[in-house]
Amino acid sequence: MNKFVTTVPKLVTEQGDNILYPFSPPIFQSEVDPNFIKDLLDKGSELTREKDDWREKLAGNMKYGGSYIYKDDFILKTEPYLMTYIERFLDKISEQFGDKQISRLMDVQINRRERKNGTMRLDTMWINYQHKHDYNPPHTHRGVLSFVIFCKVPKQIFKEQAISNSKDAGKIMFQYGELAHPLSSNFFPIEPYEGLFLVFPANMNHLVPSFWTDDERISVAGNFVVA
Repeated sequence: MNKFVTTVPKLVTEQGDNILYPFSPPIFQSEVDPNFIKDLLDKGSELTREKDDWREKLAGNMKYGGSYIYKDDFILKTEPYLMTYIERFLDKISEQFGDKQISRLMDVQINRRERKNGTMRLDTMWINYQHKHDYNPPHTHRGVLSFVIFCKVPKQIFKEQAISNSKDAGKIMFQYGELAHPLSSNFFPIEPYEGLFLVFPANMNHLVPSFWTDDERISVAGNFVVA
């Protein structure tokens, strides 16, 4: 008997059954080098609210912490390292779904690493210092791909939760689609840790709830564009 075979993402039960996930946008998960995180934190500490405040450009409500844009020279220095991850992400998507999927993402003709009508580059990158009560409402980014790197994540922020049926303090949450079926979900929560690196389509909704402890969480976010 011929078997149905597919390469779409799936979960596999103990009995060998497949639970297929053919529709969701992909989220790339990896980890960055601790030395790279140190560079991000060191350069972030040089930024000031007077000159580098980026909050008015962002959806985040960072009243008690802040968001600061990195200097252009540091963004250019950082780009090659981050591009190694982007290439791995795009290569795997191309292997899984074909080059047309990548072409749709970037709106240019791409054949693996050959970009005939454009080059992907790191456009903006900023550092977020999230404090108690700060949050990011549901929002999207500009460009084709966005990312977040978690540089400092105190574990205490996950332990103190509001009295609620959704205990999401300290998490990052991705949202896609509608609740059209009882077996579907349009939220994907992730509890981050130091070194976690996530890449996702820039137009995918995501949000960061508040946390309730007197701690500081530091993350770095940015956007890749095609130019």
